[in-house]
Amino acid sequence: MKKISLAQIKMNRKAKVIEILGGHNLQNRLMNMGVHKGRELLKLSHIGLRGPVVIKVGRSILALGHGVATKIIIEAE
Repeated sequence: MKKISLAQIKMNRKAKVIEILGGHNLQNRLMNMGVHKGRELLKLSHIGLRGPVVIKVGRSILALGHGVATKIIIEAE
């Protein structure tokens, strides 16, 4: 298992959130959307080089900005 940012993994891959590099504001905002430490997610797509990253968490589909996606450290399968 390797630790990389969410923006770096390929599409249609499952991953587990290990850490969120950001302040309390970002962590609270992501937690309200269902993204928190220990949670599994699926990366659906990545639009362009620095475009939004679309993920599926539980039954929700979210689009995160590239900057936010780089702050989510995951453990890829």
